[in-house]
Amino acid sequence: MTTVELMDNLAIFLQAAVADYSTRQPSGKRAVKVYAGYPPARMSADEQASFVYALVTGAQDTADGDMSTANVEIGFSIYDNSDADDWRSLYNIMEHVRQHLLKHRFVAGRHRLMLPLKFEVPEMQPAPQWQGKITAIYTIGQPYEEDINYD
Repeated sequence: MTTVELMDNLAIFLQAAVADYSTRQPSGKRAVKVYAGYPPARMSADEQASFVYALVTGAQDTADGDMSTANVEIGFSIYDNSDADDWRSLYNIMEHVRQHLLKHRFVAGRHRLMLPLKFEVPEMQPAPQWQGKITAIYTIGQPYEEDINYD
């Protein structure tokens, strides 16, 4: 079980969390895309509008070596050009995902969410594109140590 597998599994998990979420705009509903790792550098305008990504930003072993953990950033970029309270779309989806993470602490039956979660929204925003992130720690698989004699 690698950090890449964690990102892939978390992206599938997040797709279920945002499946019932969409942003309503004057132009209609906008779906929210989910990516494992960095979002693609080249996206269509519609894909750039609203997306979520899961990115492993670091990994470490515990002092006793019995477990490994990964730092994960769940990033949000939500487009909302409503006349009033357009920032609410970002907060709504972030809270929706946060609650989903807390209700379902295991991802793919392998990776366990460790608390606390950190919820961040920068003060400066490129409105109507609203951005934020949740940072979390997940357990990841620990390889078994092998005793190999190379003599």
